Amino acid sequence: MIGGVESSALTLRKLHEHGLDVVGVFGYKPNITKFVSGHCDLEPFCLENSISFTPFTKINDHIEEIQSLDLDYLFVVGISQLVSKDIIHAPELGAIGFHPTKLPEGRGRAPLAWLVHEAQEGAATFFMLEEAADAGAIVAQEGFDVSCEDTAKSVKEKIHEAMSLALDSLLPQLANGELIAIEQDDSLATEFGIRKPEDGLIDWSCSAYDIDRLIKAASEPHPGAFTFSGNKKLEVKSSRVEQNLKIKGVEGRILKSQKDEFLVQTGKGLIWITIAFDDSSRLRVGSLLGYKVELEIYELKKQIAELKEIIGKMS
Repeated sequence: MIGGVESSALTLRKLHEHGLDVVGVFGYKPNITKFVSGHCDLEPFCLENSISFTPFTKINDHIEEIQSLDLDYLFVVGISQLVSKDIIHAPELGAIGFHPTKLPEGRGRAPLAWLVHEAQEGAATFFMLEEAADAGAIVAQEGFDVSCEDTAKSVKEKIHEAMSLALDSLLPQLANGELIAIEQDDSLATEFGIRKPEDGLIDWSCSAYDIDRLIKAASEPHPGAFTFSGNKKLEVKSSRVEQNLKIKGVEGRILKSQKDEFLVQTGKGLIWITIAFDDSSRLRVGSLLGYKVELEIYELKKQIAELKEIIGKMS
């Protein structure tokens, strides 16, 4: 199998638990792991269970090694790299991938964040890999609900629970040579686009509901949602929509505080947020989050004019 995150480790444990002969594991070992959400080192498990382990940074650099293993099946779970067709076709009976959406819905990138953002039903889906991303025949699918209260962390836990159930159904089939694959209906396919850390920027003119969804989607294990206060970037850790208070303020202004929470006016409705501890101490009722663009432009133009005047006097 090929992998390098928590879902990869779960799959590896299940393969071993069900008694399949794991002849090799290729584990993703980037130079800097903090930029890989949920990174997990598979080598200790392999050493403990006498499984051959090969670290990689680019899996397509190991095509010949994988082809030489004389595989029946290959599992590819939890890597964002596109696997070459030579690797996909290396096993005799097929390569199996994983995606945490109810395929054919939700193909594409950043599925965990999108499921939380959209509060959309997900599924632990194992499917036959082919060159088109997330489009192969489904061999196991176990659904789970996503509510408006869920965060990325809680949905990740639901994914892992559903994965365990799906693998408990799938792996005995593999062991008995009875794999059933159901083709996806491409007419029902939807796709999620790439998300990047900068997409966690909060726009306070959006509704409290939309901001709440963004904060929850960008939360751990993702880089996090953020805003600004003066020259300081603030990481927003959690949020909840306020349903009862009758108060109106200016978008982005803190209206109330209690314990570690701050109540902020949005474009529509109110939201309570918590800020990373080191940053919260400098906030007060009345603090403005985000930037007022025209005011910032005015300040920048004034500073530029002052610099020009200084330079003029020096020349």
